[in-house]
Amino acid sequence: MKDIQNLLTHVSIITKKNTEFLDATGGRFNIFRIAGVNHYENTHSAILAELLNPKGSHGLKSKFLQAFIDRIELKDELKDIDCENANVKTEAPTEDGRIDILIRDDKGHTIIIENKIYARDQDKQLKRYNAHGIKISIDKYQILYLSLNGTEASVNSGQDIKYQQVSYSSDIIAWLEDCLNLSARFPLVRETINQYINHLKQLTNQDMDTKNKEEIVRILASSEDNLQAAFTIFENNGALKDYLISNYFNPQLTEIADELHIKVSSELKGRVKDQWFSFYVPNWSYFYIRFDFEGSDCRGLEYYYNVKDKERKPCEKTVQKLSLKFEIRSRNLELPCGYSYVNRYRNWDSDAYFAIYSGEMKKEIQRIVEKLIEQAKDLEM
Repeated sequence: MKDIQNLLTHVSIITKKNTEFLDATGGRFNIFRIAGVNHYENTHSAILAELLNPKGSHGLKSKFLQAFIDRIELKDELKDIDCENANVKTEAPTEDGRIDILIRDDKGHTIIIENKIYARDQDKQLKRYNAHGIKISIDKYQILYLSLNGTEASVNSGQDIKYQQVSYSSDIIAWLEDCLNLSARFPLVRETINQYINHLKQLTNQDMDTKNKEEIVRILASSEDNLQAAFTIFENNGALKDYLISNYFNPQLTEIADELHIKVSSELKGRVKDQWFSFYVPNWSYFYIRFDFEGSDCRGLEYYYNVKDKERKPCEKTVQKLSLKFEIRSRNLELPCGYSYVNRYRNWDSDAYFAIYSGEMKKEIQRIVEKLIEQAKDLEM
Protein backbone atom coordinates (compact mmCIF):
# COMPACT_ATOMS: atom_id res chain seq x y z
CA MET A 1 0.00 0.00 0.00
CA LYS A 2 2.90 2.36 0.77
CA ASP A 3 4.34 1.71 -2.71
CA ILE A 4 1.00 2.64 -4.30
CA GLN A 5 0.78 5.84 -2.25
CA ASN A 6 4.33 6.86 -3.25
CA LEU A 7 3.56 6.14 -6.89
CA LEU A 8 0.36 8.19 -6.78
CA THR A 9 2.29 11.08 -5.22
CA HIS A 10 4.88 11.01 -8.04
CA VAL A 11 2.23 10.87 -10.77
CA SER A 12 0.19 13.61 -9.08
CA ILE A 13 3.21 15.92 -9.10
CA ILE A 14 3.78 15.33 -12.83
CA THR A 15 0.09 15.79 -13.61
CA LYS A 16 0.07 19.08 -11.72
CA LYS A 17 3.16 20.18 -13.64
CA ASN A 18 1.41 19.36 -16.93
CA THR A 19 -1.64 21.39 -15.84
CA GLU A 20 0.56 24.34 -14.91
CA PHE A 21 2.28 24.10 -18.30
CA LEU A 22 -1.07 24.19 -20.13
CA ASP A 23 -2.20 27.18 -18.09
CA ALA A 24 1.05 29.07 -18.67
CA THR A 25 1.01 28.51 -22.45
CA GLY A 26 -2.73 28.91 -23.09
CA GLY A 27 -2.90 25.23 -23.99
CA ARG A 28 -6.38 24.91 -22.49
CA PHE A 29 -7.87 27.47 -24.88
CA ASN A 30 -9.58 25.67 -27.73
CA ILE A 31 -12.37 27.16 -29.80
CA PHE A 32 -13.69 23.72 -30.81
CA ARG A 33 -14.18 22.66 -27.19
CA ILE A 34 -15.69 26.04 -26.29
CA ALA A 35 -18.16 25.74 -29.18
CA GLY A 36 -19.18 22.27 -27.94
CA VAL A 37 -17.98 20.41 -31.03
CA ASN A 38 -17.03 17.32 -28.99
CA HIS A 39 -19.66 14.77 -29.87
CA TYR A 40 -21.44 16.05 -32.95
CA GLU A 41 -20.57 13.77 -35.87
CA ASN A 42 -22.05 16.24 -38.37
CA THR A 43 -19.78 19.04 -37.18
CA HIS A 44 -16.67 16.88 -37.32
CA SER A 45 -17.73 15.71 -40.79
CA ALA A 46 -18.09 19.32 -41.93
CA ILE A 47 -14.59 20.19 -40.65
CA LEU A 48 -12.97 17.16 -42.29
CA ALA A 49 -14.85 17.65 -45.55
CA GLU A 50 -13.81 21.30 -45.79
CA LEU A 51 -10.15 20.33 -45.40
CA LEU A 52 -10.47 17.44 -47.88
CA ASN A 53 -12.27 19.56 -50.46
CA PRO A 54 -9.85 20.80 -53.18
CA LYS A 55 -12.24 23.74 -53.62
CA GLY A 56 -12.31 24.45 -49.88
CA SER A 57 -11.78 27.86 -48.33
CA HIS A 58 -8.35 26.85 -47.00
CA GLY A 59 -6.82 27.80 -50.35
CA LEU A 60 -4.39 24.87 -50.57
CA LYS A 61 -6.43 23.18 -53.29
CA SER A 62 -5.86 19.41 -53.45
CA LYS A 63 -2.86 19.22 -51.11
CA PHE A 64 -4.83 18.13 -48.03
CA LEU A 65 -6.81 15.50 -49.96
CA GLN A 66 -3.63 14.12 -51.51
CA ALA A 67 -2.05 13.94 -48.05
CA PHE A 68 -5.11 12.01 -46.87
CA ILE A 69 -4.83 9.55 -49.76
CA ASP A 70 -1.12 9.09 -49.02
CA ARG A 71 -1.74 8.56 -45.30
CA ILE A 72 -4.75 6.19 -45.36
CA GLU A 73 -4.30 2.66 -46.69
CA LEU A 74 -6.56 2.58 -49.74
CA LYS A 75 -6.84 -0.25 -52.22
CA ASP A 76 -4.81 0.07 -55.43
CA GLU A 77 -7.80 1.07 -57.58
CA LEU A 78 -8.19 4.28 -55.56
CA LYS A 79 -4.59 5.41 -55.29
CA ASP A 80 -4.79 7.24 -58.62
CA ILE A 81 -7.91 9.22 -57.67
CA ASP A 82 -7.91 12.63 -59.36
CA CYS A 83 -7.53 14.82 -56.27
CA GLU A 84 -7.57 18.11 -58.18
CA ASN A 85 -10.99 17.43 -59.67
CA ALA A 86 -12.59 15.43 -56.86
CA ASN A 87 -15.91 16.48 -55.33
CA VAL A 88 -16.40 16.26 -51.57
CA LYS A 89 -19.90 16.25 -50.09
CA THR A 90 -21.33 15.85 -46.60
CA GLU A 91 -24.68 14.16 -45.94
CA ALA A 92 -24.64 12.84 -49.50
CA PRO A 93 -28.07 11.34 -50.29
CA THR A 94 -28.45 7.72 -51.40
CA GLU A 95 -31.48 5.55 -52.15
CA ASP A 96 -31.56 4.53 -48.48
CA GLY A 97 -29.85 7.03 -46.19
CA ARG A 98 -27.15 9.68 -46.23
CA ILE A 99 -23.37 9.24 -46.35
CA ASP A 100 -21.42 11.38 -43.88
CA ILE A 101 -18.62 12.24 -46.34
CA LEU A 102 -18.51 11.23 -49.99
CA ILE A 103 -15.40 11.83 -52.12
CA ARG A 104 -15.70 11.12 -55.85
CA ASP A 105 -13.79 12.10 -58.97
CA ASP A 106 -14.87 12.23 -62.62
CA LYS A 107 -13.53 8.71 -63.24
CA GLY A 108 -15.83 7.19 -60.66
CA HIS A 109 -13.22 6.67 -57.93
CA THR A 110 -15.27 6.90 -54.73
CA ILE A 111 -14.43 7.06 -51.02
CA ILE A 112 -17.32 6.62 -48.59
CA ILE A 113 -16.60 7.80 -45.03
CA GLU A 114 -18.91 6.79 -42.20
CA ASN A 115 -18.08 9.02 -39.25
CA LYS A 116 -18.85 7.56 -35.82
CA ILE A 117 -17.81 9.60 -32.79
CA TYR A 118 -20.20 7.94 -30.35
CA ALA A 119 -23.49 7.24 -32.11
CA ARG A 120 -24.66 3.69 -32.75
CA ASP A 121 -24.64 2.13 -36.22
CA GLN A 122 -27.95 2.33 -37.98
CA ASP A 123 -29.65 -0.82 -39.20
CA LYS A 124 -27.46 -2.50 -41.89
CA GLN A 125 -25.74 0.84 -42.42
CA LEU A 126 -22.47 -0.22 -44.08
CA LYS A 127 -24.32 -2.90 -46.04
CA ARG A 128 -26.52 -0.19 -47.53
CA TYR A 129 -23.54 2.03 -48.30
CA ASN A 130 -21.77 -0.92 -49.87
CA ALA A 131 -24.73 -1.51 -52.17
CA HIS A 132 -24.63 2.18 -53.13
CA GLY A 133 -20.88 1.95 -53.83
CA ILE A 134 -21.39 -1.04 -56.12
CA LYS A 135 -24.15 0.80 -57.95
CA ILE A 136 -22.21 4.01 -58.65
CA SER A 137 -18.61 2.76 -58.93
CA ILE A 138 -18.65 -1.04 -59.37
CA ASP A 139 -15.23 -1.90 -57.88
CA LYS A 140 -13.66 1.58 -57.69
CA TYR A 141 -14.92 2.48 -54.23
CA GLN A 142 -13.88 1.99 -50.62
CA ILE A 143 -15.69 2.41 -47.32
CA LEU A 144 -13.81 4.01 -44.43
CA TYR A 145 -15.31 3.46 -40.98
CA LEU A 146 -14.03 6.37 -38.90
CA SER A 147 -14.23 6.24 -35.10
CA LEU A 148 -12.32 7.69 -32.18
CA ASN A 149 -10.09 4.65 -31.69
CA GLY A 150 -10.56 2.56 -34.82
CA THR A 151 -13.30 0.26 -33.57
CA GLU A 152 -15.18 -2.19 -35.77
CA ALA A 153 -18.68 -1.62 -37.08
CA SER A 154 -21.48 -3.62 -35.50
CA VAL A 155 -22.20 -7.07 -36.89
CA ASN A 156 -25.60 -5.89 -38.11
CA SER A 157 -23.99 -3.01 -39.99
CA GLY A 158 -20.75 -4.40 -41.37
CA GLN A 159 -20.76 -8.20 -41.39
CA ASP A 160 -19.32 -9.59 -44.67
CA ILE A 161 -18.63 -6.04 -45.90
CA LYS A 162 -15.09 -4.93 -46.79
CA TYR A 163 -14.28 -1.66 -45.08
CA GLN A 164 -11.21 0.08 -43.69
CA GLN A 165 -11.13 0.99 -39.99
CA VAL A 166 -9.79 4.52 -39.46
CA SER A 167 -9.25 6.27 -36.14
CA TYR A 168 -9.18 9.87 -35.00
CA SER A 169 -6.62 8.93 -32.34
CA SER A 170 -3.92 7.95 -34.82
CA ASP A 171 -4.89 8.20 -38.52
CA ILE A 172 -6.73 11.54 -38.53
CA ILE A 173 -4.35 13.23 -36.10
CA ALA A 174 -1.36 12.03 -38.16
CA TRP A 175 -2.98 13.34 -41.36
CA LEU A 176 -3.77 16.67 -39.71
CA GLU A 177 -0.13 16.96 -38.64
CA ASP A 178 0.79 16.48 -42.31
CA CYS A 179 -1.66 19.28 -43.09
CA LEU A 180 0.07 21.48 -40.51
CA ASN A 181 3.32 21.23 -42.46
CA LEU A 182 1.54 21.88 -45.74
CA SER A 183 -0.11 25.04 -44.34
CA ALA A 184 3.05 26.55 -42.85
CA ARG A 185 2.59 29.73 -44.92
CA PHE A 186 -1.14 29.97 -44.22
CA PRO A 187 -1.20 31.08 -40.56
CA LEU A 188 -4.99 31.13 -40.04
CA VAL A 189 -5.39 27.68 -41.58
CA ARG A 190 -2.38 26.34 -39.69
CA GLU A 191 -3.56 27.57 -36.29
CA THR A 192 -7.10 26.29 -36.85
CA ILE A 193 -5.76 22.84 -37.73
CA ASN A 194 -3.46 22.96 -34.70
CA GLN A 195 -6.41 23.69 -32.40
CA TYR A 196 -8.42 20.90 -34.00
CA ILE A 197 -5.55 18.47 -33.42
CA ASN A 198 -5.43 19.51 -29.76
CA HIS A 199 -9.20 19.08 -29.54
CA LEU A 200 -9.00 15.54 -30.95
CA LYS A 201 -6.19 14.72 -28.54
CA GLN A 202 -8.44 15.76 -25.68
CA LEU A 203 -11.26 13.58 -27.03
CA THR A 204 -8.91 10.61 -27.33
CA ASN A 205 -7.12 11.19 -23.99
CA GLN A 206 -3.80 12.19 -25.54
CA ASP A 207 -3.56 15.76 -24.31
CA MET A 208 -0.76 15.29 -21.77
CA ASP A 209 2.59 16.76 -22.82
CA THR A 210 4.86 14.09 -24.34
CA LYS A 211 7.73 14.76 -21.93
CA ASN A 212 5.40 14.41 -18.96
CA LYS A 213 4.06 11.14 -20.33
CA GLU A 214 7.59 9.87 -20.75
CA GLU A 215 8.45 10.87 -17.19
CA ILE A 216 5.41 9.03 -15.81
CA VAL A 217 6.28 5.89 -17.79
CA ARG A 218 9.89 6.11 -16.60
CA ILE A 219 8.75 6.29 -12.96
CA LEU A 220 6.32 3.38 -13.44
CA ALA A 221 9.07 1.22 -14.89
CA SER A 222 11.86 2.35 -12.56
CA SER A 223 11.43 -0.49 -10.05
CA GLU A 224 9.63 -3.75 -9.52
CA ASP A 225 7.62 -2.21 -6.67
CA ASN A 226 6.48 0.69 -8.86
CA LEU A 227 5.57 -1.66 -11.68
CA GLN A 228 3.53 -3.85 -9.37
CA ALA A 229 1.82 -0.81 -7.88
CA ALA A 230 1.00 0.50 -11.37
CA PHE A 231 -0.63 -2.77 -12.43
CA THR A 232 -2.52 -2.96 -9.15
CA ILE A 233 -3.96 0.52 -9.77
CA PHE A 234 -4.85 -0.41 -13.35
CA GLU A 235 -6.56 -3.63 -12.26
CA ASN A 236 -8.73 -1.66 -9.82
CA ASN A 237 -9.75 1.01 -12.34
CA GLY A 238 -13.16 -0.56 -12.95
CA ALA A 239 -13.81 -1.04 -9.25
CA LEU A 240 -12.97 2.63 -8.65
CA LYS A 241 -15.50 3.73 -11.29
CA ASP A 242 -18.19 1.51 -9.77
CA TYR A 243 -17.40 2.92 -6.33
CA LEU A 244 -17.79 6.50 -7.56
CA ILE A 245 -21.11 5.63 -9.20
CA SER A 246 -22.46 3.85 -6.13
CA ASN A 247 -21.16 6.16 -3.40
CA TYR A 248 -21.18 9.54 -5.13
CA PHE A 249 -23.41 9.61 -8.21
CA ASN A 250 -26.44 7.67 -6.96
CA PRO A 251 -26.73 9.79 -3.78
CA GLN A 252 -26.50 12.87 -6.01
CA LEU A 253 -29.56 11.65 -7.93
CA THR A 254 -31.48 11.52 -4.65
CA GLU A 255 -30.31 15.04 -3.85
CA ILE A 256 -31.55 16.28 -7.25
CA ALA A 257 -34.94 14.68 -6.68
CA ASP A 258 -35.25 16.16 -3.20
CA GLU A 259 -34.26 19.64 -4.36
CA LEU A 260 -36.72 19.59 -7.27
CA HIS A 261 -39.51 17.86 -5.30
CA ILE A 262 -39.70 14.90 -7.67
CA LYS A 263 -38.93 11.18 -7.33
CA VAL A 264 -35.87 9.27 -8.58
CA SER A 265 -36.03 5.67 -9.75
CA SER A 266 -33.65 3.05 -11.19
CA GLU A 267 -30.25 4.17 -9.91
CA LEU A 268 -27.11 2.94 -11.68
CA LYS A 269 -25.66 -0.40 -10.65
CA GLY A 270 -22.21 0.07 -12.14
CA ARG A 271 -21.00 0.05 -15.72
CA VAL A 272 -22.95 -2.93 -17.09
CA LYS A 273 -25.00 -2.78 -20.28
CA ASP A 274 -28.55 -1.36 -20.39
CA GLN A 275 -28.19 1.02 -17.46
CA TRP A 276 -30.58 3.89 -16.80
CA PHE A 277 -31.95 6.23 -14.17
CA SER A 278 -35.18 8.17 -14.20
CA PHE A 279 -37.22 10.87 -12.52
CA TYR A 280 -40.98 11.01 -11.95
CA VAL A 281 -42.68 14.39 -11.81
CA PRO A 282 -45.89 14.75 -9.78
CA ASN A 283 -49.06 15.16 -11.88
CA TRP A 284 -47.43 13.80 -15.06
CA SER A 285 -49.79 11.05 -16.25
CA TYR A 286 -48.16 10.01 -19.53
CA PHE A 287 -44.43 10.69 -19.29
CA TYR A 288 -41.45 10.44 -16.99
CA ILE A 289 -37.86 11.64 -17.52
CA ARG A 290 -35.33 8.98 -18.35
CA PHE A 291 -31.57 8.90 -18.90
CA ASP A 292 -29.90 5.80 -20.28
CA PHE A 293 -26.70 4.59 -21.89
CA GLU A 294 -26.50 3.16 -25.39
CA GLY A 295 -23.76 0.71 -24.48
CA SER A 296 -21.80 -0.84 -21.66
CA ASP A 297 -19.14 0.98 -19.64
CA CYS A 298 -21.38 4.06 -19.49
CA ARG A 299 -21.19 5.01 -23.18
CA GLY A 300 -23.69 7.21 -24.99
CA LEU A 301 -25.74 8.88 -22.24
CA GLU A 302 -29.02 10.17 -23.66
CA TYR A 303 -32.18 11.68 -22.17
CA TYR A 304 -35.82 11.93 -23.19
CA TYR A 305 -39.45 11.84 -22.10
CA ASN A 306 -40.37 8.18 -21.78
CA VAL A 307 -43.96 6.93 -22.01
CA LYS A 308 -45.24 5.39 -18.77
CA ASP A 309 -47.74 3.07 -20.41
CA LYS A 310 -47.60 1.96 -24.06
CA GLU A 311 -51.35 1.43 -24.03
CA ARG A 312 -52.04 5.08 -23.15
CA LYS A 313 -51.29 7.39 -26.05
CA PRO A 314 -50.10 10.88 -25.02
CA CYS A 315 -51.60 14.07 -26.42
CA GLU A 316 -50.46 14.60 -30.02
CA LYS A 317 -50.16 18.35 -29.48
CA THR A 318 -47.79 17.74 -26.56
CA VAL A 319 -45.69 15.33 -28.61
CA GLN A 320 -45.42 17.78 -31.51
CA LYS A 321 -44.28 20.65 -29.29
CA LEU A 322 -41.77 18.60 -27.30
CA SER A 323 -40.31 16.90 -30.38
CA LEU A 324 -38.95 20.29 -31.45
CA LYS A 325 -36.80 20.38 -28.29
CA PHE A 326 -34.70 17.30 -29.09
CA GLU A 327 -31.79 16.73 -31.44
CA ILE A 328 -32.80 13.28 -32.70
CA ARG A 329 -36.18 12.00 -33.87
CA SER A 330 -37.20 8.48 -32.92
CA ARG A 331 -39.65 5.87 -34.18
CA ASN A 332 -39.67 4.16 -30.79
CA LEU A 333 -43.19 4.39 -29.36
CA GLU A 334 -41.82 4.72 -25.83
CA LEU A 335 -40.02 7.99 -26.65
CA PRO A 336 -42.20 9.69 -29.28
CA CYS A 337 -40.69 13.14 -28.70
CA GLY A 338 -37.16 12.02 -29.68
CA TYR A 339 -34.02 12.24 -27.57
CA SER A 340 -30.78 14.16 -27.07
CA TYR A 341 -27.34 13.29 -25.74
CA VAL A 342 -25.78 14.64 -22.57
CA ASN A 343 -23.09 16.14 -24.76
CA ARG A 344 -20.73 17.27 -22.04
CA TYR A 345 -20.68 13.80 -20.46
CA ARG A 346 -21.97 11.61 -23.26
CA ASN A 347 -19.30 9.00 -22.63
CA TRP A 348 -17.98 8.56 -19.13
CA ASP A 349 -14.22 8.92 -19.44
CA SER A 350 -11.89 10.14 -16.69
CA ASP A 351 -13.30 13.69 -16.94
CA ALA A 352 -16.79 12.37 -16.23
CA TYR A 353 -15.68 10.54 -13.09
CA PHE A 354 -13.84 13.63 -11.89
CA ALA A 355 -17.12 15.50 -12.49
CA ILE A 356 -18.97 12.95 -10.37
CA TYR A 357 -16.43 13.36 -7.59
CA SER A 358 -16.52 17.18 -7.73
CA GLY A 359 -20.30 17.49 -8.09
CA GLU A 360 -20.17 18.96 -11.62
CA MET A 361 -21.99 15.91 -13.01
CA LYS A 362 -24.82 16.48 -10.54
CA LYS A 363 -25.12 20.10 -11.70
CA GLU A 364 -25.29 19.02 -15.35
CA ILE A 365 -27.95 16.34 -14.76
CA GLN A 366 -29.98 18.71 -12.60
CA ARG A 367 -29.75 21.43 -15.26
CA ILE A 368 -31.15 19.03 -17.88
CA VAL A 369 -33.97 17.81 -15.60
CA GLU A 370 -34.94 21.39 -14.78
CA LYS A 371 -34.97 22.22 -18.48
CA LEU A 372 -37.20 19.23 -19.28
CA ILE A 373 -39.64 20.18 -16.53
CA GLU A 374 -39.70 23.84 -17.57
CA GLN A 375 -40.33 23.20 -21.25
CA ALA A 376 -43.22 20.86 -20.34
CA LYS A 377 -45.06 23.58 -18.41
CA ASP A 378 -48.68 24.03 -19.41
CA LEU A 379 -48.59 20.86 -21.54
CA GLU A 380 -50.62 17.71 -20.97
CA MET A 381 -47.88 15.46 -19.57
